[in-house]
Amino acid sequence: MKWKKGVVAAFLAALCLLGACGLPDLGGEDAPVDNVKVSDAYFGLAWYQNGTLNPVLDNTSINRVLCEALYEGLFEVTSNFTAENVLCESYTGDGTTFTFTLRDDVSFWSGEKLTARDVVASLQTAQFNEASPYHNRLTEVSSIEAVSDREVRIVLTSPNINFPRLLDIPIYRQGSADSGNFADGTGPFQPVEHDRQWTLEANENWHDGFLGSIRTITLVKMPRADAAMSSFQTGDVSLMRAARISPDPPSVGGSVDTVQTTSASLHYLGINHANSQLANAKVRQALSAALSRQSLCSTQLQTFADPAVLPVNPQPTGEDLALNMSADATKAAQLLREAFGGETDTDETDTSDESDNTDEYDDTDQADTGDEDTDGYDENNDTDSGEDTDSTAAFGTGGETLSIRLLVNSDNAFKVAAAEQIAASWNALDGVTVTVDKQPYETFISMLQSGSFDVYYGETQLTADFDLRPLLSSGGSLNYGGYSSADMTSAIAAARSGENVSGFYSLFLEQMPIIPIAFERGQIIIRKGLIDNYAPSPYNAFAGLETWTTS
Repeated sequence: MKWKKGVVAAFLAALCLLGACGLPDLGGEDAPVDNVKVSDAYFGLAWYQNGTLNPVLDNTSINRVLCEALYEGLFEVTSNFTAENVLCESYTGDGTTFTFTLRDDVSFWSGEKLTARDVVASLQTAQFNEASPYHNRLTEVSSIEAVSDREVRIVLTSPNINFPRLLDIPIYRQGSADSGNFADGTGPFQPVEHDRQWTLEANENWHDGFLGSIRTITLVKMPRADAAMSSFQTGDVSLMRAARISPDPPSVGGSVDTVQTTSASLHYLGINHANSQLANAKVRQALSAALSRQSLCSTQLQTFADPAVLPVNPQPTGEDLALNMSADATKAAQLLREAFGGETDTDETDTSDESDNTDEYDDTDQADTGDEDTDGYDENNDTDSGEDTDSTAAFGTGGETLSIRLLVNSDNAFKVAAAEQIAASWNALDGVTVTVDKQPYETFISMLQSGSFDVYYGETQLTADFDLRPLLSSGGSLNYGGYSSADMTSAIAAARSGENVSGFYSLFLEQMPIIPIAFERGQIIIRKGLIDNYAPSPYNAFAGLETWTTS
């Protein structure tokens, strides 16, 4: 049972004034006992003072971590991407109109009670300011209003049954961001200034009860927004996020614990649908089937990624979906023969049987069994029985071959290595020739925008509701390959409304408009031994802090 610390503190203080000695016996199994050993170990967080003190407008990565200790949203996104209630007690919604009822036991650090007006003001700040890192989450919101002191109604312009996943936006007290100080929050810590030094101290009025072992955090002022890593290396900063699969991965050294979190960062292969061969859905299915996603994640992506055949995280189970994470070169060869043997047409709305997809999902594919070599390709399964094994041989009745130029950003060594492994898997298929085109980032982007590629290795940070319209809608901001399908547009709309999610999955596997590879994992680095039971969520480094202990 959770208890409000402020009530307990006031009660004990009153007993002390009466001369009580020792702790009283409050009785019952649910008696409030804060028996966690409080740590006196140093804990420092980076703080970029030139950022805004408004948590909804501050877009510096350093201060985002700081805000997670100070502020809370209506919901928190869990590791399996569900919305867990925080400031919201309950809600109702049909996918377009939502009514959120707030908890009645939440107060700001100032002691002011949380109201619907505070929530409306915070969300509208994000909605009406394009500079806010949360702005894009609310672009399809038509209205936000307080219908009572504890109820907020939000109406969308189009259905999105997963909209609550987007509402981990920090909530602050209305008007408090104009004070020139930290905006008033409800989080487990509150900022305190003493002798010109800022610290975060335990919020005694925190609605979720007792904190864990860390009760004081020192704020370490940063001269630049990118200076946190050097302070972490010297030990001044104790915890920070640091991407692993990046052009300049951190070299932290020393005694450090590395904690991974799930993410919505999708690695995928974009397809140029103007290429007449790649416009054939069976060709794209074949290229997907030839990939050993599990091997790619275990090798080139440094075990910091989760393999994915569908562009959602986690991968759905059941529903007769074909989600094989290992390479199936036999299936790939079969699909290529079907594509170029005159057995199917090249229309984007190919409605071939699901049997044309990759093999049935098998739990054993979730772990790397060592069966694949480092090319992500099974040597024992490279062709159909009796087929020519010459990788330059033609396939199909017309003697067709498939030549692919795979574009990748040369600034990211991890992605280059992954692209080369993918190329090796495809080159092992009869009649397929792949070259890797490595280009600096600026050139890479320019070539995407001009359509100068066959396939490209891409990465995008999806929102927590996994909105795929930028990638798959005609004219979508990330649809560099020119994919267009009325059926897909309808399937996405049906999935977002909650009417037919499995229908979208099935159509995606049939058309394979892009080829998902994996979802990169986030990384939080923390001084070794500082916290036990540390289990952050994707967007909250302080999730579950009430269970933190020290050795």
